[in-house]
Amino acid sequence: MKNNNINPQLTMANSDNEFLGNISNYVNKNSLLEVQSQSEASKHRVDPQTKRLLSFLFTGTRGGNNRLRILLLLAERPLNTHQIAKELGLDYKAIQFHLGVLEKNNMISRAGERYGTIFMLSTFLEYNIEAFNEIISKLYKGSESK
Repeated sequence: MKNNNINPQLTMANSDNEFLGNISNYVNKNSLLEVQSQSEASKHRVDPQTKRLLSFLFTGTRGGNNRLRILLLLAERPLNTHQIAKELGLDYKAIQFHLGVLEKNNMISRAGERYGTIFMLSTFLEYNIEAFNEIISKLYKGSESK
């Protein structure tokens, strides 16, 4: 009989470390962009409702970690569902669910139909990238203190 008991602490620690690494990489890459976009930020105010939506999607729900990982991956390059599942080591159906949530909340957009559909960041998220970066920075700073 096969033993299906997995030590949850090891699994959680590895995924948390990987997750923190992803956030750290994103913050480091975008710290240069923030300096350049500060002049543009004064022209464009961050909508508080958008900040609440982003905060809810990534911190207020159980799958927030995975949705954030998906967005960080899509920020690098557009991918299809299978590629995202393979990169993140998650179940295909779970990725489909999270992509549905992100698309419903206008965080991502799709190009193509059926299996080969490519997902990318939406123009709404690109327009509100300052709010996204702010949420990421808060998550990163909060996780550093632990």
